[in-house]
Amino acid sequence: MSTRYLESLFNPASIAVIGASERADNLGGMVLRNLMSGGYPGRLLVVNRNDYENVHGVPCVKRVSRMEFSPDLAIICTPPDTVSKTIRRLGEAGVRTAIVMTGGMSRTHSKTGQPLMYSVRDAARETGIRVLGPNTIGLMVPARSLNATYAHMGVLPGRVAFVGQSGTIASSVIDWALARGVGFSYFLTLGDGMDIDHDDLIDYLAQDTQTRAILLHIEHIPNARRFMSAVRVASKTKPVIAVKSGRVPESEWFPHELPDGIRRSDPIYDAMLQRAGVLRVDGLGQMFDALETLTRMRPLRRESLAIMANGVGPGVLAVDRLADLGGELARLSETSINALAELLPPYWTRKNPIDLNYDASPELYGKAIKILAKDPEIANVLVLYAPSLTEDSLQIADAVVQAAKGTRLNIFTCWLGQATVMDARDEFYRAGLPSFFNPEKAVVAFMRHVRHQRVQRLLKETPESFTDHLSDHTKTRRVVMDALRSGRTHLSSQEAREVIDEYGINTIETIYCDDIEEVLEAFAIERRPVDVTIIHEQVCHPFVSLTVAQRRYKGTVQKLNSEAAIIDACRFLMDEYQKHFPASGFLGFAMQRSYQHVGGIEFSVGITRDAQFGPLVVCGASGAHVSVMTDRQIALPPLNMVLARELLRRTYMYRLLKEHSLKPDEDIRAVSETLVTLSQIVIDIPEIRGLEISPLLFNDQGAVAVNVAINLSETPGRPIIQPYPRELEEWLVLPKSGRRVIIRPALAEDEPAHRVFHELQSPESIRYRFFQYRKHFSREDVAQMVQIDYDREMVFIANAPKEDGEGEETLGTVRTWTDADNLQCEFAVMVHDKMKGEGLGVALMQKMIDYCRSRGTVEMVGTVLADNRPMLQLAEHLGFEIKYNVEEEVMDLRLVLNEPEKDWQKERLEKSAH
Repeated sequence: MSTRYLESLFNPASIAVIGASERADNLGGMVLRNLMSGGYPGRLLVVNRNDYENVHGVPCVKRVSRMEFSPDLAIICTPPDTVSKTIRRLGEAGVRTAIVMTGGMSRTHSKTGQPLMYSVRDAARETGIRVLGPNTIGLMVPARSLNATYAHMGVLPGRVAFVGQSGTIASSVIDWALARGVGFSYFLTLGDGMDIDHDDLIDYLAQDTQTRAILLHIEHIPNARRFMSAVRVASKTKPVIAVKSGRVPESEWFPHELPDGIRRSDPIYDAMLQRAGVLRVDGLGQMFDALETLTRMRPLRRESLAIMANGVGPGVLAVDRLADLGGELARLSETSINALAELLPPYWTRKNPIDLNYDASPELYGKAIKILAKDPEIANVLVLYAPSLTEDSLQIADAVVQAAKGTRLNIFTCWLGQATVMDARDEFYRAGLPSFFNPEKAVVAFMRHVRHQRVQRLLKETPESFTDHLSDHTKTRRVVMDALRSGRTHLSSQEAREVIDEYGINTIETIYCDDIEEVLEAFAIERRPVDVTIIHEQVCHPFVSLTVAQRRYKGTVQKLNSEAAIIDACRFLMDEYQKHFPASGFLGFAMQRSYQHVGGIEFSVGITRDAQFGPLVVCGASGAHVSVMTDRQIALPPLNMVLARELLRRTYMYRLLKEHSLKPDEDIRAVSETLVTLSQIVIDIPEIRGLEISPLLFNDQGAVAVNVAINLSETPGRPIIQPYPRELEEWLVLPKSGRRVIIRPALAEDEPAHRVFHELQSPESIRYRFFQYRKHFSREDVAQMVQIDYDREMVFIANAPKEDGEGEETLGTVRTWTDADNLQCEFAVMVHDKMKGEGLGVALMQKMIDYCRSRGTVEMVGTVLADNRPMLQLAEHLGFEIKYNVEEEVMDLRLVLNEPEKDWQKERLEKSAH
């Protein structure tokens, strides 16, 4: 993950095209012609082994070694077997970036049998050159007159970045975008992505002020953790819309090895993109429809929709689609109904959707919109029009545009038809109002806006505190490691119960017996009805796939109340086991009391592990009455209570729980707590490969695990989202007050205390921290401060018990934002006014300095107001270099943490210093 040299790729002062000639079908020649016709202002050079003086008027040399200058960018269009050698020579010549357009390198092999594209990767790594491709269509940056592609046409300048993987898909996007008037800040494809990948480009685009939205076409994600980290940062500041192709096994270009218990890989991508705040769409058409609404509509104050049309039919179509997608029709107020009644025929329906009648005039459309604008219940309006003999579609469009100006409404339109309404659609595009070709597409785009806003809101929700991050689970870890040392890949049923029991998940009281005699001895003590289950090796593994016959196998006999009944039951269970699982080793029996008062909706919850995406939390149905695999939903750990409830809400079983449970709220909380706990188990003990609780039932104490199975792996599984770094917690005692304070990384649950901390600060302290006076901090403002990606940010907070003993309070905080290359981190620190003189600021800053130094960050920088004497004194005490910034009239602070090792690092730091 690095933006190293990407500026040379996107803004090159000079370009060399390797392999260009004047042949009409020559790939390099096509690229060169596009560069020239696009008006590229920089210096051009051609390298061709034929002894040309020039190509299309551009000077040509025979070899890379004969180039008179070292270009910022080289574009390679030579045969596959020449590319890696060319990359190596360009890197040795000091060229910083290259675009490899040559195709077929994933299917052409070297003498070692490896695809040639990997030799390109190796050459790039050894020489330090950055490579886009191979097999890329190239790159366009319209604002810089750069068209370094072989595309059939250029793109319009704009504020949208497109990053694709397929050149043919990109070509169709170019046509599509031009027809819709969509312009681009950057347009490129990755091809095979041997070096520059999605995460590198997303990091660059997230910082680019000319890019308002990012469109992604994804076929596969080589490094899920890097991608997740980059896209989570980008989606906080601008919409990210993604199309993921290869949704079914038959269409996957890179076959995905499925984890246990998962039937398709696509839901994993769904879970990842949702967690990252990305809006996923199903195709290119939906991508541009979503772009229309996300970039042209305001944030939604409400999720309901009002619909108006010059006829019943279009409105009904829109309502049908809205209902299919779970949307909500807005309710008109009596005031709006009465006002509309004065304009409409007496037979109108007096409800939403609003039928304006076939002869609706421009004036009527305008007046209706103004009425809705005064209705506090109306926030979003879909305006529909079907061509008619009585009115002009363009005049009505003009009336809608004029009425929309100055209103608080989100207005989007659908002018049905084609031949007679194109001018009206162009009018909407120019006015910045989203417009669609049919009611269904309009509603789908609106609902995608709704869902995207829900995802963004979900990421800012403050979860209630649940997981105890201070708990020590040494005993549980010892059980797992002992099993691995003994050569086992799974825990016994009894060991698995002990693991979840120690984490606080309730289990049914169970007695384990080696044979029938031990079962009888245990029953002699119990002397009450019992259930007996046979235990063998296969049932100790989670997510076991069973044949039809095995699914009918009976492994438990219930309500046994005599020794004779127990003997008969055990013999029956042995016969059944030997018939259906002859190769699975016998491990004994489990005996449980009957009537332990558990029941209700049966859930299956657990952990599985994907080779690419790491541990996954799963939740869904248990039992044969519904399709377990179909209902199984996926989320990425770590989870908190908000994320756990969202995972649960996506299951079919959630609806059953809401409708049929006697205590739905309590049961929903119980399942959510169990999901959070499972998430924590796999973080604490990454050697757990899979864990399944099936069924999870309920009693008066909450959720209860009936059966549990755990399997193991010597290779730890790491979540692609960095979990809470518990090892960074530290206690200290303040010298003056003697208060005991914990300094630890921030959690999302810290939002309430963090908000109080800011609200209690003096106006001067707030000005020093935020460079302006602020009287109010919203919940969303503070949530963003504490809901962080530990891969990119760090926030240490100092917390202590309140002096009145009622809970904790935040006494200080320090944060850093680190760039994608881990070169620089920018810091900010603030300590509670009442803590001045306690040395808390020094402690917080020193902890952050040590942390950033340990992770290899090269420099720490900061900006301080010139009159902030306390901070300047602290910086001087800690060894910062302090300089006055004349342009900004602030003090720039800089502290070297580690020496830069690479030349590009030194160049970047020198440039930022000036």
